[in-house]
Amino acid sequence: MRIKYNRDQKIKGNLTQNFDKDYAFLEKALDRSGDIVKNVFYVGDTADIQSIMEEQTDTNTDSDTNSIMEEQTDANTDSDISSATKGQTDANTDSDIGRKTVSKRIVKTTQNNKKIKPKKAAVIYVDGMTDADMVEDFVIRPLLKNKCEKTGHDFLSYVENHVMETVDWKEDESFEDILTDILSGNTLLLLESCPKAIILSTKKYPSRGVGETQQEMVIRGPKDSFTENIRMNTALIRRRIRDSRLKMEHTMVGERSKTDLAIVYMDDLVQPELLEKVRQKVNALSFDGILDGGMVEQLLEENVWTPFPQFQHTERPDKAASGLLEGRIVLVVDNSPGVLILPVTYQMFFQAGDDYYTRFEVASFARLLRFAASLFAIGFPGLYVAIAAFHTEMLPTSFLLSIATARTGIVIPVALEVLLMEFQFELLKEAGIHLPGQLGGTIGIVGGLIVGQAAVEAGIVSTIVVIVVSFTAIASFIVPNESFGSVFRLLKFLFIVTAAIWGIYGYLLTFAALLLHLSQIESFGVPYMLPSVCGENLNYDDKKDHYVRYPFAYMKKRPVFTREGRRIRKR
Repeated sequence: MRIKYNRDQKIKGNLTQNFDKDYAFLEKALDRSGDIVKNVFYVGDTADIQSIMEEQTDTNTDSDTNSIMEEQTDANTDSDISSATKGQTDANTDSDIGRKTVSKRIVKTTQNNKKIKPKKAAVIYVDGMTDADMVEDFVIRPLLKNKCEKTGHDFLSYVENHVMETVDWKEDESFEDILTDILSGNTLLLLESCPKAIILSTKKYPSRGVGETQQEMVIRGPKDSFTENIRMNTALIRRRIRDSRLKMEHTMVGERSKTDLAIVYMDDLVQPELLEKVRQKVNALSFDGILDGGMVEQLLEENVWTPFPQFQHTERPDKAASGLLEGRIVLVVDNSPGVLILPVTYQMFFQAGDDYYTRFEVASFARLLRFAASLFAIGFPGLYVAIAAFHTEMLPTSFLLSIATARTGIVIPVALEVLLMEFQFELLKEAGIHLPGQLGGTIGIVGGLIVGQAAVEAGIVSTIVVIVVSFTAIASFIVPNESFGSVFRLLKFLFIVTAAIWGIYGYLLTFAALLLHLSQIESFGVPYMLPSVCGENLNYDDKKDHYVRYPFAYMKKRPVFTREGRRIRKR
């Protein structure tokens, strides 16, 4: 059989009920595919040998017993040596006759067994992705010990219900689905004369254990984080929401990678329109390989030309569980140590994991600090360029004299000076990310202290610019979400350029354009700027968890994207 593909690169054909042809086709399709284990055997192979050995043992035992009894009888009846000898001779003769009878029965049993044609079976799996001990103990060994004269559907049903010692299995007949399951870590059981194959769930991926999150650190609260194993990630969510209304729909994305993806939601809280929209967009994904949740995020987002994330990425299971209880949807992608939450608004990126585990006064102060830090991270360097280059009259005289003194001997313009220092900081940040931990800290110290101090002493930059860039860098790190904070790295350069060209007017126009752009973004039908935009019309303020966090006693309602009639969370 030739391997043929459809237009969508899927293998054509189903099982033909011819064991040799089907096995040859699968063997050819998996040729040079790596550590593929193929084991062909006969069902009930050890059962026949065991039954013959047991029968032979029983027959020999009966023969020996009869000979002993006859010998004792003859010995008791005759008193002389000749009669005892005669009895012993008769007993030996009877024993020989018994052995001949046993041999005939063994031959007859063997001949009867040869009349029943043994059925072939094969198991195929990938070594390293499959629990080989489970396959050997609960699949192969029971099949070797049990024999059945049934064929077709009856034989398949008998094996599933009476032979296999495992419960997680399914039937399949499509070559495409069978090969996908094998390469996903499952085990194929192919039986002769059966119309379908059995797919056994025996996955055992090499993966790391649950560790501590590296991006969303908290002082108080759970420390566990998601891993690259989708099963472990869904279990971490299920551990926190023990409700039967928590639903998980599993599918595969990627034409060649066939990556597992789970759509997780609360059945009574999610909006049906939102759920159906997400299903359609996920099913419409057509890409060669989906290797991480970041690729799913870029393929599903509605506006690809905005730098602002339209999904909330998190490594924390408690944050994912909190989003589910608000009526949002969580996408869990295999091989990704994080999940995607949708829909999202901009103020959700300023919420940290420990905001809900500490006092509301402390959490509210920290959240306001993050909002203020985001403004400084975006616009502080541009504001300095606009004032120092065009509008020095806006500064007090004493402060202006300090800036002038600091810039004594600096020959390059203010805008170029700021851009040079910002560019140096971005280089140090990228170097620190991609280098090992200890070297990353070392490069930061060397670049921040030694290079910065040397640049000031050489008269390339002024001390005030070093302070501005350092303050901007610290402010950008305060935002708890990395994908949202990285946008500030791009926007601050835009503000610097416009301020260097048009001064404070260009700075303000850029800020207005940014607000206009944010007000036009939607995340699956939800305005990105809630509650600043459409907040009063949608009665969003009842949530009381945006710029500050109210006490839990006042947070009685869920957000507006929860299903109608299900917004009450506390009575």
